[in-house]
Parts: sequence; structure tokens; C-alpha cells
Amino acid sequence: MKCFWILPLFLTVMLLPALFPEKGRAEDKLFLSSLIEEALEANPNIAAANAAWEAHLARIAQVNVLDDPEIGFDTWNIPNTLDLSQTRNWIFFARQRFPAAGTLKLRAELAETVATRAEAQISMTVRSIIAAVKIAYDSLYLAHKAIEVNAEHLDILKRFEEIAEIKYQTAAVSEQDVLKARVALARLENEQVTLEQRQHTARAALNTLLKRSPRSPLAIPENLRRIDLPSDLVALASKALRVRPELKAAKAAIKRSEQELALAKLKFKPDYQVSVKRFQNQGTPQPSGWGISASINLPWFFHQKHDHRIQETRHRTTQQEAMYENLKDQTRFAIEDLIVKIQTAGRLAALFQENVIPQAEQSVASAQTGYQTDQVDFLDLLESQRQLVTFRLEYFQALALQNQEVARLEQVMGSDLSDFKNKTDGGLK
Repeated sequence: MKCFWILPLFLTVMLLPALFPEKGRAEDKLFLSSLIEEALEANPNIAAANAAWEAHLARIAQVNVLDDPEIGFDTWNIPNTLDLSQTRNWIFFARQRFPAAGTLKLRAELAETVATRAEAQISMTVRSIIAAVKIAYDSLYLAHKAIEVNAEHLDILKRFEEIAEIKYQTAAVSEQDVLKARVALARLENEQVTLEQRQHTARAALNTLLKRSPRSPLAIPENLRRIDLPSDLVALASKALRVRPELKAAKAAIKRSEQELALAKLKFKPDYQVSVKRFQNQGTPQPSGWGISASINLPWFFHQKHDHRIQETRHRTTQQEAMYENLKDQTRFAIEDLIVKIQTAGRLAALFQENVIPQAEQSVASAQTGYQTDQVDFLDLLESQRQLVTFRLEYFQALALQNQEVARLEQVMGSDLSDFKNKTDGGLK
């Protein structure tokens, strides 16, 4: 009677995990969105790109002002005794140089264009990091799935070994079946070591992008989803040509060359220099007074250097225009190529999930039943199980590859596919 309290206590202990889930259980999954945020905050390349942009912005105000004015003095008629107090003539002046009309405005516009290109570089860096994190995340997912499938295969082969051992003990089969099962198990155990090495490499790559220690632990990634591209694929290319940061940078490079060409043409216009002077005369009948002087440079005297500078900037403009057109062509090709790869990987994943793997599972179940009833050879049983494992791995490979190609497509486009793509759950049940 004194022991009746044990049963309620036992039930309470068993129900505690269900009533009060562990706080850390929500962290069992690795979420891609949080990893991207962390990488963008920690990556030094983004900080460097931002600093470069801000430096170019600070330059705009520097080039939009005149050169520093000058002040000074001249002396005439210093006596032979070098007594400066007896100097007859003192001239005090203030001098300012003025560039050709429009020069300052063009310089400011040129600095703004350079800053625009630096801003595009920030977007390029961000898109590159996002793509790298997604690709590393997908690789880690694939590594986990490969280990998981291999472990399941090990468990199944151990059951096959037990069946073969029982049949061997009853003299229903020869010892060869047991040995074949053990050889297959040894091969899978070796494969497990290789898969763990790949998992370690994938984890180290992702940790590096997050500025963590390569050996930092990471939870298991979420199940990837099969991605269906939008039906209007032309919109993808059109959007890429509008927003891709590399194209924006190339456009800015063309504009910069055009502005440099305009500045080169302004070199044929003279710069002006104006001085205001105060004449202070001592010991002479001439009264003190004021003077004004002005001068210009003669850019036509050595015009060849200005001609060649104009030719240089024209060639650079042509070069930048050609590079821009080439980048547009490369963008169109990359999008078309990636779309085909994404569609192909998606079709393969769907084929494996909906047709190939279910049929392979039926084949394994049938072969196992047939082997237990002495209707199927043990090699056929092993082969059917090997094919199932191969198909499962190829499914996860196709799923990871499709997601990685989508990440590359988003990098080429310069934006996410969230406004276009529809996802369907691709996880195996």
C-alpha cells in the first residue's frame, strides 16, 4: 500500500517533457533567413564597400569649389642696406584662380557618378554574400541528408544480415549471403566516414561566411523545397536588366567616361586668374593706390596633349559601352542557362519523389519478402536496396542543386525571386 505513490510520480515524470517542452528545441533547426542576416552584419566586405561609397560621397563637396585663394606681397626698391623699413614700394595682393565655365559642375557630376558606381558595388557584394550563404546552406543540407540516408541503409542492411544469419543457421542458404551482407555493411561504414568529412567541410564553409570558427556547431538545416519558376520567364530577364547591380555599375562607368570626355573638351577653354593689389608707397611722390591684374593660360599653344586626351577618353567610352553590351548578353545567357538547370533539377526531384522512389521502395519490400520465402537471391535483395539508396540520394542532390541554382539566378538578377516563385513542399514523407 505504501508504494501506490510511485505510479503517479512515474506518470508525472513521463509527462513533464510534453507539458513543458525544452526551450532549446526551437533551435534544433537552422533557419536560412537568420543566417543571411548574420552574414550581412558580420561580413567585412560589406563594411569595406560601404566605407568606399561614403568616401566617394565625401569627395563630391571637395571638387565643387574653387581652388584655395592666395595672398602675398611684393617689395620694390629695397635699399642697399637691406633695411626693409626704408623700402619705397610695398605691394599686397589677393589672387584667385577660376576654371573654365562649367568645370566645377562637371567635376561634381563626375564625383556623383563614381559614388553611384560604388553604391552598386555594395549591392554586388550583398548579393554575392547572400548567394554564397544559400549555396553553403544547401550543401550542408545535402551532407546531413546523405548521412541520414546512409544511416538508414545501415540499419536495413543489419536487418538483412540478421535474416541471412537466421536462414544460414537453418541451412536455408549458404554462408555467402551472410558474408555479402557484412561486406556491404563494411562498405557503408567506410562511406559514412567520407560523408562526415563532407559534412564537416560544408559546416566550415558556412561558419566562415558567418565569421564564426570553422568548427562551431550548427543545427540541422530546414527541409529544402522544390521551386517552381514563374510562367512569365521574360519578366525575369527584364527585371535583371533593370536592377542587376553589375549593369548599374557598368552604366555608371559609361557615364563617367562621357563626363571625363566633356572635361577633356573643356581643357580647350582657358582658366582665369584675377589679382587685386594694394600699392603702399613710402618716400616717393606717387600716392598709394590699388591695382588689378588678370591672366589666362593658353591651352591652344600645346593643343596636341588635349587632342590626345580627348581621343583617349573617347576610346574609353567606346570600351565601356562595349563592356556594358557584353554584360547584358552574358546576363541574358546566364538567366536562360540557370532557368533550364533549375527546371531540369526540379523535374528530376519530382520524378524521384513521385515515381522512382515509391517504385524502388516497393521493389525492396517485394525482394525482402521473396528472399524470406526463398524466391529471390540475396544479391537481388542487396541490389534493390542499393538502388533505393541511390535514388534517395539523387533526389536530395537534385533538390539541393535546384536551390543552389536559384541562389545563383537571384545573384544574376540582383534580387530575390520572392515576388515570382511559388514553392511546393518537396520533403520526403
